[in-house]
Amino acid sequence: MRSLRLLLACALFLSFIFVAGCGGPKLVPVKGKVKVGDKPLDKGEVTFHPDGHQMPDLPHGKLDSSGEYTLSTGGRPGAPAGKYKVTVNPNAGEAPADYSIPKDVIDKSSTMATTTTLKAEVKPDAPPGSYDFTVQPAK
Repeated sequence: MRSLRLLLACALFLSFIFVAGCGGPKLVPVKGKVKVGDKPLDKGEVTFHPDGHQMPDLPHGKLDSSGEYTLSTGGRPGAPAGKYKVTVNPNAGEAPADYSIPKDVIDKSSTMATTTTLKAEVKPDAPPGSYDFTVQPAK
C-alpha cells in the first residue's frame, strides 16, 4: 500500500512538472502599426480574436504614440499561429478627465469582433507590414 502511494505521488509530481514546463502554445512575435487614414492612431488597444475557435487569453497589445503595438498572450510576448479577426479600441484603458462619453475616433465596425473587416494570419515567416492596419475614421 505504501509503495502504491509513493508511485501515485511520483506520477502526480511528474505530470505537474510536464504541464508546468509546457507553458501553453508556442507564440509567434507580432508587431504592427495602426493608422486612421494616413495618421497613426496614438492610443488604444489592438486585439486578435481567433477565427473559428475559443482561447482563454486573447492576444492584445497597447498602441503607443506612433501607432505601434506588440501583441502578448497570457502575459507572454506573441500570439499563437492561426487566423484572426482584429479589433481596434481607441478608448481602451482611457477615462476622460471629465468622465464624459469618449468621442468616436474610428468607425465602430472595427471595434467589435462581430463586425470588423480587419483580418490577420499569424505565422512565423510573415513579412514586415503583415500586421499593419488602416482603419476608417468615425463618420
